[in-house]
Amino acid sequence: MANYELVFDLGSAYVSAGSKKDGFTDKIPAVVAVSTDSKQIVGVGVDAIRLGNTVGSGVKLTHPILEGAIIDADGAKALISALLNRLVNYKMSAFSRYNVTCAIPCGMISSDKNTIETVFLGLGAKQVNFIEAPIADSAYLFKEFRTRQGIIVDVGYDCTDLAIVSANTIAAGCTLYYSGKNLTEAISERIRSKYMIQLGRDAAEYLKLNCASLYPNDSTVVSVTGTNTQSGVSEHVNVSSKELYDTCVEFVRKYVRIIRSLVDSVRGDLASLVHSDGVMLCGGGAQLAGLDMFLQSELGLPVYVATYPDEVTLRGLLEL
Repeated sequence: MANYELVFDLGSAYVSAGSKKDGFTDKIPAVVAVSTDSKQIVGVGVDAIRLGNTVGSGVKLTHPILEGAIIDADGAKALISALLNRLVNYKMSAFSRYNVTCAIPCGMISSDKNTIETVFLGLGAKQVNFIEAPIADSAYLFKEFRTRQGIIVDVGYDCTDLAIVSANTIAAGCTLYYSGKNLTEAISERIRSKYMIQLGRDAAEYLKLNCASLYPNDSTVVSVTGTNTQSGVSEHVNVSSKELYDTCVEFVRKYVRIIRSLVDSVRGDLASLVHSDGVMLCGGGAQLAGLDMFLQSELGLPVYVATYPDEVTLRGLLEL
């Protein structure tokens, strides 16, 4: 029998982990720093970002996880090892073993699951189990909103899981590779076309988090800095939420179409229950201002946002 039952959520922005034994959770940015000379990993998470921002550090930042799948096994091992050290290593003896339950997108292919399993087994795991993200999400969301079924929409950084879940089963669902990253890119393109200013990823992400809104009368104004595409000179620009409203609407209407399709695919008692219990939003993208109200207006269904949207999958794994 394993000494520890651990859970992992392998996101492309953050890798999160928790221990069922004591409920302790932790997460680190899903980035590693690789030396341009030795090609060795010299930092992970926050340390990697610090090195990447240090002039003359001689490192390249890489992201080992894409759309829930491991694309760089060595980088993923470094990230997971860092979390293992913080979670349980100070308690482990030479005879300690641990099992892992890992959240994955809907319908992940076998080869991607095999890669994840191989990485964990190589780091000493006794057994690796997989749970589709909407099932993990539902374990927490159904408890928070006191229901037994509903539409789960988990908006991550580079993929979104949408599913109708009932009785711990996905009745209808899909993974959409259209998510927070795409909105960031759309905002960057909007600023470039209007102001001829190219924003860096961080600046565009800042606008998304602090200015983008689905409230048509939002009067928020945010200042960001980018590079003039004609002169190459750094410039400041003040951007209002109203300028980004159409971009946000276009982004979200794709979700509206998918949710409608899922709802139309179920019949009988489940259909009526889903209409009653509605949509539950989680993932970092669920924090887009006004998303719940916009979806509610478009779908004619109740829509709820988790209290801690970016922690739902991990908390759900700990519940199961």
